[in-house]
Amino acid sequence: MPSKSQSATEFVILASFMFLVILGFFAVTSSRLLEAREESNRKIANDIVDFAYKEIELAVSLNDGYIRVFALPRKVNGADYSINITDNRELAASYLDNEYVRFLPPNVSGNIGKGLNEIKKIEGVVYINSTLGECSDSIDDDGDALIDESDPGCYLGCNYLNPDNFVQDADELDSCSCGNVAKCCVIGFGAHYSLFDSSCVTSKCMSACLPLPVLTLRGGSQNIIRFYDNGSAILRGSLFQNANPSATGDDEFIFKDSGGSTVAAVNLATGNMVIRGGLQENQQMSPPPSSSDFIVKNSEGDVVSYIDELGNLYLKGAITQNGDP
Repeated sequence: MPSKSQSATEFVILASFMFLVILGFFAVTSSRLLEAREESNRKIANDIVDFAYKEIELAVSLNDGYIRVFALPRKVNGADYSINITDNRELAASYLDNEYVRFLPPNVSGNIGKGLNEIKKIEGVVYINSTLGECSDSIDDDGDALIDESDPGCYLGCNYLNPDNFVQDADELDSCSCGNVAKCCVIGFGAHYSLFDSSCVTSKCMSACLPLPVLTLRGGSQNIIRFYDNGSAILRGSLFQNANPSATGDDEFIFKDSGGSTVAAVNLATGNMVIRGGLQENQQMSPPPSSSDFIVKNSEGDVVSYIDELGNLYLKGAITQNGDP
C-alpha cells in the first residue's frame, strides 16, 4: 500500500502534467487565433489595395475624357491605415503592420489617399489626385472644430425639392452664409439651402438668389405649375410630350392655337401637363414668332417661357417634374 507522501507526490505530478496540457492547449489556440487575426488583417490590406487598383485599372482601359470620383474609407474596423503610390509604380497599403503592394500599369501619375479621390484619363495618361480641396485634407480649415466630411460646409447644400440630394463641395466654409452666397446659388433653378442652416433661405444676402414666381396655375388648394422669372418651372405631376392633349373631364387649363385647336393642357387634378409638341429647355428667348403664342414674361418684360402654336414648350431655364410648386 503506497504511503501518503507517495500519493501526494503522484498527485502533484499528475496535476502538473494536466496544467502543462491545458497550458499547451491555450498556447496553440492563442497562436491560431493570432494567425487568423493576422491573416484577416493581411486580407484587409490586400482588399484596400485591390479596390484602389481596380479604379485605376478601369481608367486605364477606358478612353480619354474619363473622369470619376471615388472614396476610400477613413478607417477600417475602427483602425487607421495608410495608402499611397510610390514613384508612379507601386500602390501600397499598410494596415495594422500588414503591408500589401501591387505594381501599377504604365502611364499612371499622381497619388492616392483616404477620403475622396479624383481619377481621370487625358491623352493616354491616368491622373490621380487625392486632394480635392479642404474637404479631404484632414484639417479644420475654417476653424469650427469640424473636419472634412464632418463639416456641413463641405456640402453645397441640397435642392429644396429633394432635401436628401446632397452635393459635395471643395471647401469647409459653412453653406449659405452671407459671405458665401455662391453655395446657395446655382445656374438654372437656383434655390438651394443647407439643412444645417435653414435661415439662409430668408437671409437678405440670399434675395438675389431665389427665383421669383411670375405665373402660377392652381387646382383647388394646391399649386399645379409655377413659372419663374429665371425661365424655370416646377410641375406637380409629369410632362407628356408629342401627345394629344384631349379633354379628360377633370378641371384643366387649356392652351389653344389661333384655329381653336388644343395644343397643350394642364390637368388641375392630377398635376400632369400634356403638350402636342416637344420641350425645349435652356433656350435663348427671342420674340415669339406669332402673337397667338402663350407668353410668360418676367417683371422686366423679358420673355422667359412660352408655348407656341404647335404645342412646343420653350423655357429659358429648365422644368422640374413631380415637384412642389
